[in-house]
Amino acid sequence: MGFISNLKYKYGLHRLRNDFPKPGNSAVVCNLSDAVSVGIIYNATDEKDFNIVKEFQHSLKKNTNEVFALGFVDKKELENYHIQPLEFSFFCNKDLNWYHKPNENTVEEFVKKKFDILIDLNLTEVLAVRFVLAESAALFKTGRHCEIEPNYYDMMIQYNTEEDNPLLHLIEQTEYYLKMLKVK
Repeated sequence: MGFISNLKYKYGLHRLRNDFPKPGNSAVVCNLSDAVSVGIIYNATDEKDFNIVKEFQHSLKKNTNEVFALGFVDKKELENYHIQPLEFSFFCNKDLNWYHKPNENTVEEFVKKKFDILIDLNLTEVLAVRFVLAESAALFKTGRHCEIEPNYYDMMIQYNTEEDNPLLHLIEQTEYYLKMLKVK
């Protein structure tokens, strides 16, 4: 990362921390089988990962009324395989402001939705995605275990990064724990 890129990232992180401090314990716990709406945010740069998330989204749709997926494409432009059904939206680097905050209409619409559960399937730290998580009106947010502050998760999932397909393993672990949640 060059000096200017690093400076932009650090400023974006500063804005994230100041503009969106982690809220108090206001989560509304929801079991996956009771969820009416689920949001998924993920890295859609690689077509293989896009197809894995697409399959996961379709399996969730069997038991959940609304499942929307928002993919971040770490490129200047979208690829041909990003031509999607209505449940999928994308944003890419050209949709970010100079300090990595998304400024695209589909992102704005996504963060306004009051999902019962928001699932972050990003395997690495992406500042643009953290802005989406911070702004999201979702009632319960889950994602991979991370030590970076502030994190915006109500539940963090441990997964094996040594697996042949860490994304698939994270999805399996997320599904397992979201199904186990006991709601009072």
